[in-house]
Amino acid sequence: MSISVVVPMYKAEKYLHSCIASILKQTFQNFEILLVNDGSPDKCGEIADEYCNQDSRIKVFHKQNGGISSARNAGIDAATGEYIVFIDSDDQISDNYLQRLYFTAKNNNCDAVVCGYREVATDKQVVPGFKLHQIRNGKEFVLSSTHVHSRNDLCFTWRILFRLDMIKKNNIRFNENLFVGEDTIFNLEYFLEAERMYCIPDALYYYTVNNPNSIMKTLYKPNLESSLILQYGIRKQLSEKFGLMDNNSYRGDMAYYYITSIYRMLVRNLISSPETDKMTGLARILNYEMFTDSFNEIGFSYKCGNVKEYIYYLALRYKLMPLLKREFHQSVAN
Repeated sequence: MSISVVVPMYKAEKYLHSCIASILKQTFQNFEILLVNDGSPDKCGEIADEYCNQDSRIKVFHKQNGGISSARNAGIDAATGEYIVFIDSDDQISDNYLQRLYFTAKNNNCDAVVCGYREVATDKQVVPGFKLHQIRNGKEFVLSSTHVHSRNDLCFTWRILFRLDMIKKNNIRFNENLFVGEDTIFNLEYFLEAERMYCIPDALYYYTVNNPNSIMKTLYKPNLESSLILQYGIRKQLSEKFGLMDNNSYRGDMAYYYITSIYRMLVRNLISSPETDKMTGLARILNYEMFTDSFNEIGFSYKCGNVKEYIYYLALRYKLMPLLKREFHQSVAN
């Protein structure tokens, strides 16, 4: 079997038929489909069993709910293909997704091939920020994107074809203690072990951004802070181990990413949380290593559009709580 296609399933019965149909109508047909039912309370398991009875290439695995990382790891363990791809059960792929990725990998002897994607509903097409149509080792590949963190170029395993034996040889797995950013860590671990990476611009994957059952649509995520703390520690450790932190652009973009995107994510979560003393919560967040490191990296050279934003940055850096309290309450009101 050339490609193992792993599809974790949880609360996705509305989308599952379309997802599986898009795989079955591929122009490249030498694949197996591993449908992993992660204890879904809806009819995902029943739908999967029906497809399994109709096509010998489809295998179904029923397990207790353990999260998407656990489900993907179960797929890795069961996979038998030369390559492996991961497809979310609420998404679809273009008819030539497997063919384009597979032959690009074979023709260039690649460890992995990254493609672009299209957002379903918005129809926005996203081209990866990595250098296109060039073979690079993992470190060079990561550094070829000047905004690798802030553009989310390290996110989303579903737009990548991986070599399965390399995953198993290096014991690369999805971290089951992460429920946010697990893709980023998996990709970073894999990329940095790779000798031959390749990127194409084609929007071959169709990403559903309006699924109300998505974990990212939940207003309050009780484990968000602990997950992001762990993710930052692993990202930093890997970046130091492989020399990425020696690159000024990589380091600076990482700092901006945490101060802007991740800080805002944590503040939104804090606003929706049952925590009564919000300012104590905000002070706790600002003391996390991910932010103290980022403030130290940027110093006074924070780039912004106006004076008000720069003053707010300084208030964050120096934890000027009276000013932050006023801005926080304005955020709550909005």
